[in-house]
Amino acid sequence: MTAVLLTAERDVVSEVVDAINSLNQDELDELGAWQPLSDLSSRTQFEAIDGDPDSVIVDAPGRFQAIATVYVMLVYGSSRDEEAMSDEYVATVQGRVLDNDVVIDTVKVDTTPFYE
Repeated sequence: MTAVLLTAERDVVSEVVDAINSLNQDELDELGAWQPLSDLSSRTQFEAIDGDPDSVIVDAPGRFQAIATVYVMLVYGSSRDEEAMSDEYVATVQGRVLDNDVVIDTVKVDTTPFYE
């Protein structure tokens, strides 16, 4: 059976994904999600976050959960012998939709693949 989203549901999913995609490093830091990423290198640089629209689940009271990918640049060494590599980590994003406004309450980034 194929699930079909109604227009209003698609709009909510789109708003949630837009809110996730607009997060920046400062907002991730305020939500407590930046520190695990910052710990990965001497100068971790935020590149982007990309919410997955197919992962968005919204319940009746307007709470949502979604999966996103956080893209970072891991920088090691001094400015003379600097090494940098791009990496990406999965994040779980939770929040609420209130009167057509999306409020992101938590972002949890899974950095365990870095240590494996």
